[in-house]
Amino acid sequence: MLSKPMTEAKKSILVVDDNADIRELLMEVLTQAGYEVAVADDGIGAMTALKKRVPDLIILDIVMPVIDGPHLIHVIRAADNPEMWQVPILICSASEKIDELLAASEFDIAPEDCLRKPFEVATLLRRVAERLERADTAR
Repeated sequence: MLSKPMTEAKKSILVVDDNADIRELLMEVLTQAGYEVAVADDGIGAMTALKKRVPDLIILDIVMPVIDGPHLIHVIRAADNPEMWQVPILICSASEKIDELLAASEFDIAPEDCLRKPFEVATLLRRVAERLERADTAR
């Protein structure tokens, strides 16, 4: 009997959002789409999760208590672990600060790396797949 070919490992995604409903929705949608999902409710939780495992993608809210999205991006890009420098980030926020991030060249965030809330699930999944594919191509 022929053995089944090995399946590709699931891509891992870290969702960082202070809104429990959004975290739950993203976790459910992304898990159903075949991704391995971890969640954090703020920047501190995200940093703890990143020390345990560097994900293939981070979905990040901008406005959060304690450590906000822009500060977390700085922390990730300045980390001691070079793997973290290359992790793609998809901004998912209702905040108008998305426009400020796009204007700030220091963040290197492209318009296609931003998703405004509320969003359609199909758009989210398309953006996630595109961002992961671009990251794979760049490696």
